[in-house]
Amino acid sequence: MISSSSFSCQINLGKARKYCVLRLIVGVLLLSAWATPALAQDTIQLPCEVLEVSPNFQIDSSALKPIHYLLIHHANASDRVTLSKWLKTNSGSQVTFVIKDKKYKGVLCRMAHCFGRGLLIFAAPIKVKPRDIVELILPFSPR
Repeated sequence: MISSSSFSCQINLGKARKYCVLRLIVGVLLLSAWATPALAQDTIQLPCEVLEVSPNFQIDSSALKPIHYLLIHHANASDRVTLSKWLKTNSGSQVTFVIKDKKYKGVLCRMAHCFGRGLLIFAAPIKVKPRDIVELILPFSPR
């Protein structure tokens, strides 16, 4: 009889352990399911084609000389809607962009009368020409 009651305790203790382990596994799965989309969607990376490059401005102000712009649009047709939606909801946000494996910061603005085009404003001497591809790294939720 002693062995049967200790066997019963072992079974109950085993069930409790299984229940605790199961709760731990479910908790970890729920936490990872909750955290993974947020981590995966911190940024959106889109290749964009350069349509126009700012000229060398003829100005006297040294404060304005470093300002440049690129007029860009999606490089791939499949990214057209993504870029358009991002521009509509995030115009004027700071973005990161990559040209020739070097990262730069800029501000991306929506061109209201040019569907799916953005004006990328930055202050860095970058050599780029029309039809070059720029990799945009857009914050998923910049505000």
